Amino acid sequence: MVNVMPDVVGLDVTGVYYRYTIGKDPAADALVHVQNENALGSGYIFRETDDWSGLAGNTITKSVPVGNIPLQYWGIGSIDVEGEGTISDASVIYAYRVDQCANPQSSPSCEGYEPPTVPVTVEEQASYDALEDDAYRIATQKTDQEYKDEEAAKEDQSDDKERKARLERGLAASKNALALVNGISQDAILGAMGYTSEMSAYYAATIDGGSYADAPMLVDGKLPENRRGLRNGLAQQVLHEQMIDLQYQ
Repeated sequence: MVNVMPDVVGLDVTGVYYRYTIGKDPAADALVHVQNENALGSGYIFRETDDWSGLAGNTITKSVPVGNIPLQYWGIGSIDVEGEGTISDASVIYAYRVDQCANPQSSPSCEGYEPPTVPVTVEEQASYDALEDDAYRIATQKTDQEYKDEEAAKEDQSDDKERKARLERGLAASKNALALVNGISQDAILGAMGYTSEMSAYYAATIDGGSYADAPMLVDGKLPENRRGLRNGLAQQVLHEQMIDLQYQ
């Protein structure tokens, strides 16, 4: 019934209105029970029975007041036929009211309402005297010269910090520049080691002049004997034999 009725605190069911049509043989006995189970106990919180025994089928509309029964008692609802008969076009409507004083604190008009009490606390704060402030006393005890000396010391410290910061930035910049130059030199060396000459331009070059044809040197295809060479060869052979003979002598 929580899915049928609004889930509101203080809701009570005041009545049940139902309508249905029964089909049956007039000679047959039939009892129709319109009911709701007791969600917090056993049995039924509501049950209305219609006796159709010896009657022909018909449509009935009925209103049944139930008083003010809280919603949490209402369980699953159903229409059951005891005997012979069929139910069609059934409709069940629940009338309800909401008790605004289910929670007495919801309205001052409810019985048992108690006005809320809000604790009020007031923290006492001591009065502040600027002349008693430590900063004021310290400030009034110093002379103008003391203030000037303190400001000068602060400026000197600030200048020292600025000089140190500039020196650190300069050193960092020089280190970064050196690292950058070393990195560039290293990259240049590696690039030179891996350089490969492009030879395609030389392969495509051409030389003017065309081709040179062979000039025939032998007209009849025969070489004449060289008599001078023959004589030199014989002389060399004779000299060679003489040198060998001298070795064996």
